[in-house]
Amino acid sequence: MRRFLIDPAAINGTTAILTGPEAHHLTTVLRLKPGAKVTLLDTNGGQHEAAIDTIDQAAVHLTILATTTSAQPTTALHLGQGLLKGKKMDLVVQKATELGIAAIHPFISQHTVARISEAEKESRWQRIALETCKQCNQPHPPHFHPVRNFAELIGDTAPFPLKLLFWEGPGGVKLQQVINQSAPPPSAIFYLIGPEGGFSQTEYNLAVAAGFNVITLGHRTLRAETAAIAAAAILQFLLESPPRDLTP
Repeated sequence: MRRFLIDPAAINGTTAILTGPEAHHLTTVLRLKPGAKVTLLDTNGGQHEAAIDTIDQAAVHLTILATTTSAQPTTALHLGQGLLKGKKMDLVVQKATELGIAAIHPFISQHTVARISEAEKESRWQRIALETCKQCNQPHPPHFHPVRNFAELIGDTAPFPLKLLFWEGPGGVKLQQVINQSAPPPSAIFYLIGPEGGFSQTEYNLAVAAGFNVITLGHRTLRAETAAIAAAAILQFLLESPPRDLTP
């Protein structure tokens, strides 16, 4: 069944009105007709099976046939991601959306090479996230925070009960060990992934002073975009699994 994103305010009881680009896609690209059934994702977790009633120049009018609600994960994952060059950041946004990341916090650090304007972020990252939501039946798109420098970002992480810094150097502990020690699972986790050049020693020290746990992903050195995706998948697996005995 075709999926479309809809503003929750556009749903009133058993009726819904689809407008804008989504209505254009339904009518002009897909050429759906009255009577066709579609799925509406309202970005609040609601998934609505609906039938098209009428189509006019400005809107598509639908009747809601059934509604289910997708609950948010017990632990909200917040990704602090150093800006990446080219389409690497687009890949992180796409895969983070697929994996159900609650929010993405892009930042500029000492080793950041990429630069992106606020307008570019809004137009491209949001579009990628919303298209991914439709493709993957993900009713909870991530929230995008403004691009900040590293120090500003760290200063805003105090409320998070668990904070993780993924570090390619020595001294990190295994992620499984930290998660097992955080029982019950925390309400939110903020995890940091650096840009292509990684974190500087000064940034490492700043994060540790702010209460970040230093985490290793093993002996392999991962590309920044791979680390962001791998960390999200591993975190979800560990949070949804019972604690494991780490004794040799």
